[in-house]
Amino acid sequence: MGLWQALNTSTQNETVNVAINGATGRTVTLVYTNESSSNQTMPAVSISASVMSAADVVAKASTQRSTVAEDPHMTAVREFNTNGWKALVKQQSTPGTAAAADVVSRVQRSVITYNVGDLRDFWLADGSQRHMTLQATATTADLTKVNLWVETTEYGTGKITPAIVSTLLQNYAGAGGVYDMVTGVGGPFWGTVTATGMIPAGQPVDLVVANFNHDGQPYGTVGYFWAMNNFVNQGSGSLTSLSNSDLSLYLDSETLYLAGTTGMQVMQTVMAHESTHMQNFYRRDMLMGAQYAYDTWLEETTAMMMEDWVSFNIDPTFNSVRDGRFSDYLTYNGHGSYTCGLTTWIVGGTTCDSYTTNGSFGGFLNRQLGLTFYKTLLNDKNATASIDILNDAINQVRPGSSVAQELRHFTVAASGQIPFGANMSQYGFPSRSEGGFTLPSIDPSTMTRDLPSTSPGILLGYASLPAVRANVSSSYRETVTLPPGVTLSVVVQ
Repeated sequence: MGLWQALNTSTQNETVNVAINGATGRTVTLVYTNESSSNQTMPAVSISASVMSAADVVAKASTQRSTVAEDPHMTAVREFNTNGWKALVKQQSTPGTAAAADVVSRVQRSVITYNVGDLRDFWLADGSQRHMTLQATATTADLTKVNLWVETTEYGTGKITPAIVSTLLQNYAGAGGVYDMVTGVGGPFWGTVTATGMIPAGQPVDLVVANFNHDGQPYGTVGYFWAMNNFVNQGSGSLTSLSNSDLSLYLDSETLYLAGTTGMQVMQTVMAHESTHMQNFYRRDMLMGAQYAYDTWLEETTAMMMEDWVSFNIDPTFNSVRDGRFSDYLTYNGHGSYTCGLTTWIVGGTTCDSYTTNGSFGGFLNRQLGLTFYKTLLNDKNATASIDILNDAINQVRPGSSVAQELRHFTVAASGQIPFGANMSQYGFPSRSEGGFTLPSIDPSTMTRDLPSTSPGILLGYASLPAVRANVSSSYRETVTLPPGVTLSVVVQ
């Protein structure tokens, strides 16, 4: 196979003449990668894909993930976790009424202790209040207490059983479980903070299992972390009236009892993902300061990178990137999620889904740069803009590299289907074992690749577009127009 590239570093369109001899019968993939943050107007690109067999069509129809709009309550949670908390901290730092100040002071003086069998009401993100029973507790290696609460009407035969409770708690709080792995990489989930109106240090972690939407189906919204709960509830009518004043993760009960073994497998990686959000909120937002908070796209990327690191330890048959994010990236909605901009967060869009794109790129970075890079990224405070934070972390581990360069390598490896065995080390997903974690290798050439049927009028910043020329003649010729900041990579195999 062969790879050629042309970079447009100018401020205007450039023309590239591609001429390759000796390519009879081969497949040529043109990969356009926008390496800039600016959206670029794309010239019309002829798109053609290899012809699929009838069996391929059937297989595609049975495995393709379709677009699913995000629950608006989850959109609101993400917005609060990104920006809303900043305004709330600022508002609560302004002297208020003596009554409000007294509520905060009284709650902050102690951490409430609960015992198995205790009852408590929890607010969910949809504004409903659910009755819960504490079904089990555990203590982690660092002596953090973990409480597992279950919505009272969701506990019993055919629903959340004692076996599910035991397995879930062991997988999270047991030795070497999700809690140990996530804290071992990124540090504690909570502690003393200087901001006013926050819950005190020494909190247990509450795992709250509830039936989110009573639709009789697993999946959909499977779990969430809402930083609102890290604020003390100042009573009805206050901005924190839905806070549970605790350190908590919320898990969907129907996924656990309707999806069987797979549901538990998914929930374990969800707990790692949401625990990373909890950890990022404390480490970056509270301890470093609001200026170091990640934008949504990087916040979600780091959470999916943690999934990648821990998933093989949780289940040696499953890796969240290889078996989920990346396969979805290549096949999303029948055309792949290539045109999703890395820094433009979109969930369940017609043309792209950021979970698939950013999760796949995060998996690529994990395998290329390793655990040292990931830890550097989590703790980097040499910049405040998220793209600069990621650039700095990359450059610390691979001097001279950047988000743009790694994105180019990723998009070429993925949509160009670079074989794992190709002698192109920076264009692959190699296996990696370090720090007690194992990442399996990924071979894009063995995976199904769906392609866009048309080219977009606008190529978003840090997005890509593949176009395939199948079964070319011996002398392949094409003239290509490249917008500013866009790289053309030509893969022949």
